[in-house]
Amino acid sequence: MRIVEVRSNRLLTIWRDLTTEPVWKYDELPPFPLSQLANLDLLEASDSELARAIWFWCRRPKLTFHDSAAPIVVALCLLVSLFIMSVNWPGTPKPERVAEMVILLLELVVEIYLVVQRFRFLRWRREYERSIDRVIGTIHPGSATGW
Repeated sequence: MRIVEVRSNRLLTIWRDLTTEPVWKYDELPPFPLSQLANLDLLEASDSELARAIWFWCRRPKLTFHDSAAPIVVALCLLVSLFIMSVNWPGTPKPERVAEMVILLLELVVEIYLVVQRFRFLRWRREYERSIDRVIGTIHPGSATGW
């Protein structure tokens, strides 16, 4: 029973990541403009933590649809509709069914690409926020994270 609960929680988390836009603590900005917005002096921060935050910022993924989860949901609906369309209806010639399967496979590739891209962005953003939290923790030890 415990294994089923863990799996369902993981599936719910994946679905939530795909369909909702998380609430982020910080703007998507490099560390120095973020510090200017919050009136923090990054010279007081640990060099290693600041280097880590800059490193995370430099490896930020270049995404096409990271602003919204809507394209992923639309692509999923399109994929389902293409699958329904490719059902072997009586009288459908074989070349047409092959063409429908090619379209279906291309849609599947696009869907997988969008999902992987979304997960890469979410993972990067969470890691970047943790690195900014660590920089703030070196400037103000013991304080709550956030600007």
